[in-house]
Amino acid sequence: MKKTNYILFLSLITTLLLSGGLLIASASAAPNIAMDNYQYSSIDVEDQAQAQWHINYASYLIDVGKYFEALEQYDTAIDYSPVAKTRVHAMMGKAMVLSTFLDAPDKAADVYRSIGKKYPKHSDTALYRLGFLYYQMNEFDRARAIMKQYVKYYPVGRFKYQVEAVLSAMKEDVKPKPEVKPIPVGKEPDLRVCLSRRVTSMVITVGTEDDEICAGKLGCGKKYKVGISGNKLVLDGKVVSATRIKFTSKVPLKVTYGKESKKVRGLVEVSIRKGKLLILNMVSMEEYLKSVVPAESYASWPKETLKAQAVAARTYAYYQKLHRTHLFYDVYADTYDQMYAGVDREDKRTNKAVKDTRGQILLYNKKPILSQYTANSGGYTADSKAIFGVGKKYLVAHKDPASLKGKMASWSRKYRVSTIESKLKKIGISVPGIISIKSLETGPSGRITKVRIKYKGGQRDLRTRTTLGSSRVLSLPDILLKIEKVKDSYVFKGHGWGHGVGYSQWGGAEMGKTEKYDSILDFYYPSTSIKQLW
Repeated sequence: MKKTNYILFLSLITTLLLSGGLLIASASAAPNIAMDNYQYSSIDVEDQAQAQWHINYASYLIDVGKYFEALEQYDTAIDYSPVAKTRVHAMMGKAMVLSTFLDAPDKAADVYRSIGKKYPKHSDTALYRLGFLYYQMNEFDRARAIMKQYVKYYPVGRFKYQVEAVLSAMKEDVKPKPEVKPIPVGKEPDLRVCLSRRVTSMVITVGTEDDEICAGKLGCGKKYKVGISGNKLVLDGKVVSATRIKFTSKVPLKVTYGKESKKVRGLVEVSIRKGKLLILNMVSMEEYLKSVVPAESYASWPKETLKAQAVAARTYAYYQKLHRTHLFYDVYADTYDQMYAGVDREDKRTNKAVKDTRGQILLYNKKPILSQYTANSGGYTADSKAIFGVGKKYLVAHKDPASLKGKMASWSRKYRVSTIESKLKKIGISVPGIISIKSLETGPSGRITKVRIKYKGGQRDLRTRTTLGSSRVLSLPDILLKIEKVKDSYVFKGHGWGHGVGYSQWGGAEMGKTEKYDSILDFYYPSTSIKQLW
């Protein structure tokens, strides 16, 4: 782009033809740009390495469906990085998660506006992405106005041809389409449950001699072993031309892969993805829940608690199915999504809870919610904005006395100063000679979201969940805690187990003794309603 056009664009205070338009920064914003001739300190180098790690980890979390947690990682990268380009990269990732997976396109638009205002070198990208976001939202008037702004100020910009294509695609007679296509009311959805994608062999069997497994045109039998030879599937030692194999039976199939073994309902499909076996279990929603509810709750808990868990788990799986149409799976069979232990974990009490709530989904503004749940809130649920960086009206902080009677309501962890220094050093953060660790920021629930560590060489501000308290360092159960110095050690006295956002499983276990399941869900997911979709 010509220098004259760039200066003109920066000097202009632009309000686009929409309410709250993208404000582009003036030249005075230049200090926010990475300095080409800047001499980085050793701390800057450490912080940049941390930022890149968190960006990479965010990508992994998106892949396994931890969207809120991915936002948390992006925010951590933004906090750490001394390099403007890296911060912008993290902000772009954050906007993508907000718009694609968290039904928060307006918040994503705010991120793009922020990039345009703070980072002039990246204003063209932010402007294009903002316009494309509104195009995806079917807000064509807004999209058209922004794309025309792009053409005006970036006539030879890097997104010139994409902008032309979008402008050409927008017709006056095009009718807006739903952001997410729901399953038709009355039709129970099937789920693609990812059992594994990390092994190179598996064995599939059936329970008795009277049963058999069928593998489509490859025949039927009692037992099959699947492996890989190059980029081909191997069935019982023979290379097959099929790119995927579907196993079916009239009875549950037992699948053994690596150290795992599960007996599952439905069918099992096997293919190759990135040199490993992709093992999917195709199963109906209600049959999936028969395994999930007892794996996520104790079958001995009150029946109303089990019903609440069933609705929360069903809503979570349904939300993921709607948002993962571009992926090869809907949910993982472990805690990345929800524990799916197979037929052997099923129980009569939890099966009844699933049956009694069949098809019931939690909605907010007529859309399924992302029904986060935590093991124990520690007596105070957490606000999703304070923990993850984005707020939801149904994921807010409030007192939760019932959880104080559950497991891990209170806990204590003690670490020597030298241990904390060593553990931080292992992940690339140097704080030799720690003098103090104190709360720097707290959320509405009292959770310590950031700490300040003073040491002999200075001070470092760290996010508690993603850095100090994470599994990489101290593995603290929750961040609803107090920090005390005791001689040459620090004692972390806390409450709760997990992130604290949404439904507290141990709190629900206590409430189920006196409350109905809909009251439990209303308490933990305020402003939501229950609707039966099938």
